[in-house]
Amino acid sequence: MGLPIQSTPTHECVLPSNGEIVKFRPFLVKEQKVLTLARESEDQKQILGAIKKMISAVTFEKVEATKLAMADLEYLFLKVRCVSVGETTKVSTPCNDTECNGSVQLNINLEEAEMVGENPDTTIMINDTVGVVLKWPSVGIIEKVEKVDNESNAIEVMKHCIVSIFDENEMYEMNEVSGDELNEFVDNLTFTQLGLLGEFFDNIPKLTIETKGECNICNETTNKKLEGLNSFF
Repeated sequence: MGLPIQSTPTHECVLPSNGEIVKFRPFLVKEQKVLTLARESEDQKQILGAIKKMISAVTFEKVEATKLAMADLEYLFLKVRCVSVGETTKVSTPCNDTECNGSVQLNINLEEAEMVGENPDTTIMINDTVGVVLKWPSVGIIEKVEKVDNESNAIEVMKHCIVSIFDENEMYEMNEVSGDELNEFVDNLTFTQLGLLGEFFDNIPKLTIETKGECNICNETTNKKLEGLNSFF
């Protein structure tokens, strides 16, 4: 007779990008071990891969993490973490004073983290007659395009997020447009038009928490805003 395997409670949350309700369970010891090994590796691909597998497991294989908006993945991961290992965590950060070698330990209540920002309009008019329909960057898109803070890579992310382009006469769906045609369209944008598209990504809500702590050497108070998955992993 085998040992009893206890059932786990089921929770739910609402994804920020589309309002979809997702049911999930806490992650298990075996799944936490994989996450811990990934975190210790400091390899971003390994970390993201471990989180994707965990999300699939805890959502009863109902959620394909690669298709999630990155913001949804971050939010869902935080909710799973809270019910799995608790709402509090500690983060160490350097002192604000560049001449001080001290550090500040931040005691964070993850339940206070929230998605900051309003859902931006997905339709962007780049002139009086031409518009672009965008979608939130997915996990799969981010995996394809590394280092999105690099300008050229940020443009690649934008290209992958274009759903359709339209004018007064026709709607052009991206699944029916060649890569060369899309590249030509983007290359012929003005910097002002590119900026209009960039504002969409800047305005996507971000998982954010603001906290503060004192330096262990100079006692100066450090105010810290934490954003994104790495801040809460």
